[in-house]
Amino acid sequence: MAVIIFSCKKENSEPPSPIPEDSGCINWKKVLVTDHSGFSINNSNIPIINALFSNNSIDNSKFRYFYYSNDSIQTFFPPYTKFDDKIIRVNEFTNGLEIFNGEILFQFKNNIFNFRNGNTTGGTTLNTSPNLTVGQIRTLFLRHIEQFDHNANHYKDSCFSAEFGYFNINDGTNNPTEKLIKSWKVTLKNKIFPSEYPIAFYQDSDGTLIFYDNGIRRFR
Repeated sequence: MAVIIFSCKKENSEPPSPIPEDSGCINWKKVLVTDHSGFSINNSNIPIINALFSNNSIDNSKFRYFYYSNDSIQTFFPPYTKFDDKIIRVNEFTNGLEIFNGEILFQFKNNIFNFRNGNTTGGTTLNTSPNLTVGQIRTLFLRHIEQFDHNANHYKDSCFSAEFGYFNINDGTNNPTEKLIKSWKVTLKNKIFPSEYPIAFYQDSDGTLIFYDNGIRRFR
């Protein structure tokens, strides 16, 4: 069974207790919008992706690519037309920081834009300075690994990677209005999509867990 935990902040009149800093290994990963990496992303196809956006007048200046596929597809009905199908998945940036759940999918048919899934950001006036430290993020991550998977000891000597950015907390709700908050993404160091588990996201204001996923999927 997969463990995917979503959390929201509860009203509390008492100030939260300070989060202690774990002195273990954790790297503050600073990702640039040009740091394209992930499934099938390499130096040979990045120019192809750039050209697709440019030739279709799509501004890609705030897109970091993390997925690319190129297939030939044939229709099921006469005249059984074949066409080239390219899929690109990106994460969007604003203020130079990644929106962790700001994924957008683009489909190109014969190199012509055909479909987009996901909305572009309206940006934010939030600053780019964090409130929490990476030591505090490490403390929180180990707590939730123990809480949900009961094996924090397995990871106590592991090195983690924490990235500071934004999170749209209205995504996936009935409220379509974008609401960005400052947040942290943490996972094991040197893990990239689609193998970056366990993974957690935290609100930067007070360390509230946004969600946790251990990556385990079981199907019957």
